[in-house]
Amino acid sequence: MIFYFTATGNSKFIAERIATGTNDSMIDIAECVKADKYSFAIKDSETLGVVLPVYFYGIPIIVAEFLENLNIPLKADTFVYAVLNCGGTTANAEKFINQRMSVNAIFGIKTVDNYVPMYKIISGENINVRLDKAEHDIDEVIRHIKERRNGGVNNFKGVFPRLSTSILYLVYKYGRKTKEFTVNENCIGCGLCEKICPRQIIKLNKGTPVWEEERCEICFACLHRCPESAINYGKNTAKNGRYLNNRVKL
Repeated sequence: MIFYFTATGNSKFIAERIATGTNDSMIDIAECVKADKYSFAIKDSETLGVVLPVYFYGIPIIVAEFLENLNIPLKADTFVYAVLNCGGTTANAEKFINQRMSVNAIFGIKTVDNYVPMYKIISGENINVRLDKAEHDIDEVIRHIKERRNGGVNNFKGVFPRLSTSILYLVYKYGRKTKEFTVNENCIGCGLCEKICPRQIIKLNKGTPVWEEERCEICFACLHRCPESAINYGKNTAKNGRYLNNRVKL
């Protein structure tokens, strides 16, 4: 059983490869939250995994809340693991996992950074290089899971991981302002942003998306997956590009 949260496909890409390699099933955290479903049953000898992106050197608020409400009576032999998907470093994001569940192993996988308010999306050639390397690293994670090795592997903690997380995660926790979203004239009113918002806070008003709460996940699913690139956040996203993991279907 693998729970995952994804906006642009990176975490689903990881979860899907692990599921294939371990003959496991996948469950979308966002869909669980929308359905208010937190109780699950696990089979004997089944593993339990969580695959999630790193936001500001911590974890998405929606994932933290999901794990706090998750109700799965574990078996004596249940192997529990988490995979942190990052664009650069994870810093001390694993502490948020350890605070909410008892895990046997935590892994780090580096994919493609898509935080476009600050960074430009790397070129297509570099994306493929990065994802090829990620596939190799995921295969190593699969071997760990199959062998039920404790500890895990995370080579992407960076410098001063605890300090980085303690400072920058507060920016995310108390920021996340939806007032920074804008919609330009390219919008065709298709409603995809409303449909895929994990918090269900986007509503169409006369064919134009409106964010109805002050804060959101800042997952940018709406921004990256808009078919017309009509949604922006702040001043830089229009020039910094869009990204979807083309090795998985969203």
